[in-house]
Amino acid sequence: MEHAYGVINEIVRRNRGNDEIEFNLTFLVTEDCNLRCIYCFEPNKRPKKMSFDVARQAIDTYLDREEGPATVSIDFCGGEPLLEFDLIKKVFEYCHSRTWKKRYRMSLGTNGTVLTEAMKEWFLGHPCFQLSLSLDGTKEVHDHNRSNSYDRVVRHVDFFRRYDQTVKMTISPFTIPRLADSIVHIHELGLKPEANVVFENIWGTPEEKSRLLRVYARELDKLVAFYVAHPELPAPKLVGHRIETLCAEQEYGLEEKYCGAGKYMTAIMPDGKEYPCHRFSPLGSSAPTQHIEFDKQIKGPSQCVRCGVRRLCHSCLGANHEICNSVDIRTVAHCEFVKLEILASAKLAARRLEPFLQNFRLEGEIDEDTALRVAYVKNFVRSIDWVQDNVHLQESVCA
Repeated sequence: MEHAYGVINEIVRRNRGNDEIEFNLTFLVTEDCNLRCIYCFEPNKRPKKMSFDVARQAIDTYLDREEGPATVSIDFCGGEPLLEFDLIKKVFEYCHSRTWKKRYRMSLGTNGTVLTEAMKEWFLGHPCFQLSLSLDGTKEVHDHNRSNSYDRVVRHVDFFRRYDQTVKMTISPFTIPRLADSIVHIHELGLKPEANVVFENIWGTPEEKSRLLRVYARELDKLVAFYVAHPELPAPKLVGHRIETLCAEQEYGLEEKYCGAGKYMTAIMPDGKEYPCHRFSPLGSSAPTQHIEFDKQIKGPSQCVRCGVRRLCHSCLGANHEICNSVDIRTVAHCEFVKLEILASAKLAARRLEPFLQNFRLEGEIDEDTALRVAYVKNFVRSIDWVQDNVHLQESVCA
């Protein structure tokens, strides 16, 4: 029962969401990377790297302007950003050397392989700088996906536990039959996993994709059972989608979710060129990005326009532009995977709430806060029922 109340508190927190809108400023400090991950959307690695002058000009522009959100989130990426650690330190020191009109925070995602003891000492001395790690699960899976780098990464696990950040896990066809074991392994390392399937169609023939989807469904069921048995652990989005928004959308006509590309986000390339986000950079696409109109409402394909769970689908405007040549025509290679995740999320939510619902009684008058909590829970239960009644899979997946 105690953990059921924890689920309810999380529902309330998400519904009351008061997250501040931030402007995301991404520095692609290098196009080079020391790994060659099998699913990387930037296959054309080049040794270009950013100069301090390029970074400084962007800092001056975005931290000292009047318009826009009050906080700028500065993110360093690549390639592998720690290949340009000296530049990152210099940018950090420059930002701290003067007063700006905007608040700011800094973060960096790394593959963990080039991290040194000197780097760790510097980051520990600057705790306001957040680090996140990419780790694809067990040694077998990670080594297959990410250039046999597992041993070089896990030696730093104690260091990354200090950061309250999720570990980024990317799902490939090789990962799927080993998905549950990989998620559990990351928990066993004392880290918090977050995983996603890629937008690109890397799933083989239609028959092979159907087979992988059936395996994915079984792996998600294993994860549901795992998180029911371990309610103290936070579930990744794979089995923890915010399904309560589905009924809210039906009732209140909420807008499509929007990442902010082109409005609350910009990516600075090593040569100083700006793109709506790093997925629009010329590394993965030769299509021009000028004159793009960023419309929150999707226009196609028809299966997405009609889909009742499109609000939970992790669509990417950059991937849409690269693959479909339009930001408002969605990629669909990951569609059935997301539907399976949403069904699994409903199963897990129902199982975790079951002890509370079996014993729930309201007697006498209740205060406003309790009434609001009850309303949120009722909406959540309606959303669980809605998912189970309305999310339908292709016949080949159910076979």
